[in-house]
Amino acid sequence: MAIEVKVPPVGESITEVTIAQWLKEDGDFVQPDDLICEIESDKASFEIPAENSGILHHKVEEGATVEVGAVIAEIEEKEAAVSRAEPESENATATAPPQPESTLSAPDTEPTAVST
Repeated sequence: MAIEVKVPPVGESITEVTIAQWLKEDGDFVQPDDLICEIESDKASFEIPAENSGILHHKVEEGATVEVGAVIAEIEEKEAAVSRAEPESENATATAPPQPESTLSAPDTEPTAVST
């Protein structure tokens, strides 16, 4: 399940803000309270923290002007991200080419001491 990241109310007369800078990249794993972006209004700048942990997905480009309350990103919860990635990793191992015999290691043997 994905959690929506919305532009919070930043002042009584402010109805829109600009996404000034993404502090985390699209696809980054974020923890609660990690700062994910900066927004600017005509009066001030604000930082938006992550509310939960998961994979961040941007919904709005840097520099875009959006209304207060608009969804600017989603955070895919860790469990959903892991369960979605598991089938891909299973397919990758099933289709992996076999290793050539030259990369196989020799059986483990202990060197023996020769007394003279």
